[in-house]
Amino acid sequence: MKISIITPTFNSERVISRNIESVIAQKYIQFEHIVIDNLSSDGTLNIIADIYNNAGLNDKLKIVSEKDNGISDAFNKGINSSSGEIVTILNSDDFYTGNYVLDKVIDAFANKNILFTHGNIFFYDPYYGSNVRKPLLCHITEALPYNHPTMFFRREVYEKYGLYDIEYKYAMDFEYICRLTKKIENLDKYSAYLDGGALVQMESGGASWENELKSIDETKKALKKYDLWNFNARKNYNLRVLRTKLKVYLSKIGLSGIVKKWRKMKWEN
Repeated sequence: MKISIITPTFNSERVISRNIESVIAQKYIQFEHIVIDNLSSDGTLNIIADIYNNAGLNDKLKIVSEKDNGISDAFNKGINSSSGEIVTILNSDDFYTGNYVLDKVIDAFANKNILFTHGNIFFYDPYYGSNVRKPLLCHITEALPYNHPTMFFRREVYEKYGLYDIEYKYAMDFEYICRLTKKIENLDKYSAYLDGGALVQMESGGASWENELKSIDETKKALKKYDLWNFNARKNYNLRVLRTKLKVYLSKIGLSGIVKKWRKMKWEN
């Protein structure tokens, strides 16, 4: 099976090399890497081209460089440009933590009933503390149950249930899981959790983190869209807004250490 890896980029020269190098280091070689670039003005594209050229793997790289309408649009362009039976998104500041990630994914998809795989991430945050984050595996009304950077979908999922909604600028992954939750009964039954170490390292500072309150509002919008807005959803939405505002306040008054300790307790339990 062929895996299509989609990487949206925009002026990503600071981080893109580790992304690219983690892909070409994979032992499973039946992949294509599709870069959707939003007209970068720095050295992003040159770095990508040089790494692939030096590795002799130009046949695995496809670059689309044109103006897009946000991250969701970039995701969709990548999916539409892909040809693999399995599709995943690896953002420019994310990278695979080992050389056998794709092997693990392919092994899981040997089960024909599996529609998507997912796993743990290593979340790098030098300010509030870094940690391994396992998927919450909760109901969507509580939070996003899966770590989206680790998710690999069968192409048929996108063909049957559609692509990402470009109205969502930050919580497009949450909207998509809401959609699948509504359309597929017992969604988790069709997933495979690749336990063990982190599959992907991501770092704080992405669009959804820099616009956290806007992202939270989009989760509310998605829940309402799919008739999932209930007492439990409202409670968890309000708690998340409160935690986010409290985090900002504590940081402003020099007490970010409290946030760091809380996160440590949350993700190590």
